[in-house]
Amino acid sequence: MPVFRLNRAFSVGRDVKAFLNMQGGLTRGAVPDSEEQAERLRKIVTRQKKALQRKDRQIEAQAAMLETLRERLRRKGKLTRKVRQQRLEIFRLRNELDAMNGSVENAADVPPAAWVSEKPGMGAPPDFVIIGAQKGGTSLLYRLLIEHPLVEPAATKELHFFDNSFSEGLSWYGRHFPHRKCVDDRQTVSGEATPSYLLDPLVPERMAKTIPDAKLIALLRNPVDRAYSHFQMGVRRGDEVRSFGEAIRQEIAGETEEEYLVRGLYAEQLERFAYFTEREHLLVLKSEDFFSRRWEVLGRALAFLGLPPLEPFDFPPSTKMTYPPMDPATRKQLEAYFEPYNQRLYEYLDVDFGW
Repeated sequence: MPVFRLNRAFSVGRDVKAFLNMQGGLTRGAVPDSEEQAERLRKIVTRQKKALQRKDRQIEAQAAMLETLRERLRRKGKLTRKVRQQRLEIFRLRNELDAMNGSVENAADVPPAAWVSEKPGMGAPPDFVIIGAQKGGTSLLYRLLIEHPLVEPAATKELHFFDNSFSEGLSWYGRHFPHRKCVDDRQTVSGEATPSYLLDPLVPERMAKTIPDAKLIALLRNPVDRAYSHFQMGVRRGDEVRSFGEAIRQEIAGETEEEYLVRGLYAEQLERFAYFTEREHLLVLKSEDFFSRRWEVLGRALAFLGLPPLEPFDFPPSTKMTYPPMDPATRKQLEAYFEPYNQRLYEYLDVDFGW
């Protein structure tokens, strides 16, 4: 559109220049009938101006139509998210009502076949679980996944069933997931995200016995940055009053129960999920890739779940916490500390994350 206007402007300019040159006696060669030539040029200029005005009106009309379409799409997106939130709230209230009616059963040792149930509110087992790591971007990944039309959210993002609530039983766990339905001839999926699952040594075996067909996703962040982010979260909550250097010194010496460093020992944690790894039901992603190339990494996760890609859209950015930079000497110390553990991870995954 700007090119058309420029070309028109040059054309009009040439005609006007010729007209002015002729009027001032600057036109080269003989002018057989200057009045006739001038009148013809005036008509040409008038026609060009009118044509340009028509194009301007057309462009303005098209721009207005485009803005209207954009506004409709924005409203549709907001409406879709609002409907999803309302459905989720209804789902949560229904679960609370079931609990009040005493419908929760203790079935921790029931085999996976117990998922086949006709009880109201009893959903299917999760199709996927994000198992960690903490401070690795799991919340953002889950929020993006449930924006997909074929992904339905659990009643709560972090259910903590396999680490804190396993005694509640499969019936309790199942009620947190909706019944699947068909959308455009495709079945929906559902899942949860509890980043502490990766650390707990009891979780892998419990998962292998109760949800053997689920697909697991792990987001791994540079353990040095992960530890510092974890520490800063404690500072914000008022739970941490030590310096970061003192906190890690005490953890290395075994003088504290904090897990700033142990949560970054990824290799030994992933090795416990060998059952899922062998069946290619475990996807390991690098958090830094997700932070810098969000939609590309999301596409990998969706493909892993057997879902079509999601077109990028305006998504509210997550609140980025700011805190003082880590002391360079402390960073160097932690890089040396994690080096052998990272090397073990690279060998296990056959991938070098460059940490």
